[in-house]
Amino acid sequence: MKVVHPLLLLLLLWLSAANRSANGEDTPRPRDETAISKAFVQQAQIVSKAATEQYAHQSSLRIVNGKGYAVYQCNEGTPEEDKAGQLARMAIFDIANPTATAKWVDISGAGDSSNGLTIGGRFVSAPMLHCIDADTLRVFFTACFAGDPAPAFRVFYEDYTISSGTLSGLHVVRCAIAKQPEAPLDLTPEALQRHLDFLFGLGTGAQFSSGLSTAGDFVPFDGQLYSTIQIKNSQNGRTHLLTNILMRSADQGANWELLGAPDPRLLPGEEPATSKILAEPALTQDTNNIYLHLRSNVAATGYVLSKASKTDPYHFDAPVTKWTFGIGRPAVGDFGPPFGLVAMFTAPTVNMGPRTVTRNKCDVVRIDPTYQTYTRAFSLVDPDAINTPFMQLYHGEVYVTYSTGRRHLIPKFGTSEIVFSKLPKEDLIRPQ
Repeated sequence: MKVVHPLLLLLLLWLSAANRSANGEDTPRPRDETAISKAFVQQAQIVSKAATEQYAHQSSLRIVNGKGYAVYQCNEGTPEEDKAGQLARMAIFDIANPTATAKWVDISGAGDSSNGLTIGGRFVSAPMLHCIDADTLRVFFTACFAGDPAPAFRVFYEDYTISSGTLSGLHVVRCAIAKQPEAPLDLTPEALQRHLDFLFGLGTGAQFSSGLSTAGDFVPFDGQLYSTIQIKNSQNGRTHLLTNILMRSADQGANWELLGAPDPRLLPGEEPATSKILAEPALTQDTNNIYLHLRSNVAATGYVLSKASKTDPYHFDAPVTKWTFGIGRPAVGDFGPPFGLVAMFTAPTVNMGPRTVTRNKCDVVRIDPTYQTYTRAFSLVDPDAINTPFMQLYHGEVYVTYSTGRRHLIPKFGTSEIVFSKLPKEDLIRPQ
């Protein structure tokens, strides 16, 4: 038997590898987007209490020690939003087996009474979740007292202790406005209006005259907790003006200092023909700036970016369009290597073939560190809807909760279940 010289064998192996690489055989090939969507949707498992709920929407997620905690608003009496009986609920589940392990804790609803406080009105809304530590979760939501002029008039919170499975009872959130920490107020539309007068001039606040929402996530950095509070002016079912005020807290959100807000009046279009909306922001930051990623709710304006310098967080620059469509809550996270900045933006509708409804796509987008280049990694579509996605990084994976409508209680809207899935890592970080 002829023996091949070791050096010749190494050369032959190198040439063979080079040939395979030249032909693309060793280069990972991007998967078809249909396959990416199908895998993402197939692994999504229901974590909301679908056996009794007719409506479930607006989830916020945290993962602690392999357990998922997702708060959301829901209703067991109707599939419609913001109706009597809507409450804030938290799903708790093992992320390795979500549906089979899910259990639920009711956070708050109309009529709840504790700590000398009683929730009035017909419903609670906009629950958002903050993780204080490995044993304490803080759930914020909007509600009212009896006699308040609107159902979403105040911000409350309750703490959930993981080890004991208990709730702390109701607390009212307070705030300092107009650089006056010595005179704290309840976090209400009236306080926000006074702060808008401070930011933009007397009379501005009166233009934002109805309702607030805890629409923004909670992001800790530079020794404090940051978020936003949303205020709007709606008449006859149409929102005319809406913005979000940046705020920071030194005590995990019990008390906030109100800072700056992007000015929706700088958006293109003339009132009353065009609504001026800067809604439901995702918040990111770097060494120098704080960034708000907002939806304009106008397809031509799309998703916009507005930033404030950390040295002057009371002044945001004019919002700049960065992505198309702009309808649906954006999700944006700075997840570090290998992901970097990742966004999930609602995209235009697509026909579902034999189905009688259309559904929105969801663009998964990479953003470069300078916020100049936005690159679509892939798009997702769920025949039952992907609404208000929320992302969470945990142990090197990006997990997602979103609203969907598998039971088709109202075929037009996909808001009857909350599901849990994760983005495909290999497709998210692969250069396109």
